[in-house]
Amino acid sequence: MRKNILISGGGIAGLTAAKLLSTQGHQVTVIDRASSFAKSGFLISLKSFGVRIMEELGLTAELQAVSSPSEFVSFLEKDGQVIQHISYEKMNENIERSVLISRGQLHNVLYDCLKGQINVFFNTTISKLTSIGERTEVVLSDGREMEADIIIISEGLRSSTRERYFTNARIVDFNTLYMGGRLQIEHSCNVGDFKIYIDVNKMLSIYPIANNEIAIQCYIHHKGDLATMKERPAELLYRSFGHYGIEVTDLLNRFAEEGMMFIDKMGMVDAPDLVNGNMVLLGDAGYCPTALSGMGASLSIYGAKALSHFINKTPDDLRSAFNNYNGLMQPIIHKFQSNARNNATSFIPADEQQLHQFINTFRAASDIELKKIMTDPIILTEDQLNFKIS
Repeated sequence: MRKNILISGGGIAGLTAAKLLSTQGHQVTVIDRASSFAKSGFLISLKSFGVRIMEELGLTAELQAVSSPSEFVSFLEKDGQVIQHISYEKMNENIERSVLISRGQLHNVLYDCLKGQINVFFNTTISKLTSIGERTEVVLSDGREMEADIIIISEGLRSSTRERYFTNARIVDFNTLYMGGRLQIEHSCNVGDFKIYIDVNKMLSIYPIANNEIAIQCYIHHKGDLATMKERPAELLYRSFGHYGIEVTDLLNRFAEEGMMFIDKMGMVDAPDLVNGNMVLLGDAGYCPTALSGMGASLSIYGAKALSHFINKTPDDLRSAFNNYNGLMQPIIHKFQSNARNNATSFIPADEQQLHQFINTFRAASDIELKKIMTDPIILTEDQLNFKIS
């Protein structure tokens, strides 16, 4: 039975859900608070089942066209000594090859394949929701009114709709600041050969993604006010990495002066229930695992596929569909949020003792042990891949 579906938040999760649900024949409307969608954004690595689902959507060629090479990654001490040098090809032998892409480019691939198929309204949010039997009357911020059978909330980590209607959900502060972006610069680095510096309370990643472009990302343990940090990003970079080698500090100085930079405080969402009536939380709005899980984008895409799967399976019994979605997702959410906490402890050590322990253990790790660290945590079971609930 065809449903009227409103998706609030046109990010990766929201657009993936829109693609899947519109293909099933439902009437889908997407609203977003932004005035338009941009292709810019920080770098992400789409991995494992996220890549598989994009292939199922027929978007492999489009993804590859806008992706960046990723061949090797070197984990380094702050003085440049190598801890581990890893081949992505070797690490990904038994799973789908990861795709390195900016969040904006991945988003644009999804948006392009939806143009003309669904309604997208910008500068628009939800003002009021009123339940009428099994349907909901929605008042939008521009004054328009509509009725919806399903309302999918995919507004991101700081979702205002989640705060209003899912009062048991909360944001868990990671006390970690994320800074990322791109710098147009001629360089002599090997494209696709990445460097990640591990240090006490911080991690710095440098990605040569083209002959004239470098992506930079860093995580800094920080309990301060985000607004204050956004006003002084150069000062924060210098304070955190100013004692590194001249090559790194020169690059960061250029990045602070000329680069396109994104700064945010990291957190994850603890939502005991992803469902409230006919409202459903999706993507970062429901289960943000933080960038430190390495699977935020893939988990958003998987959640959209799971939700559409259960809606398609029982379109006349949405309560069962939503309960099945919630039941499937909760243990997976727990898995990836636990991965994020473990990664934060390992790759952003809290003191010198933890740093030296990590360096010694990681440096001595065999290929088998490296795979357990790097790839085993990002794999789902066959039942989960086929949306079977234990």
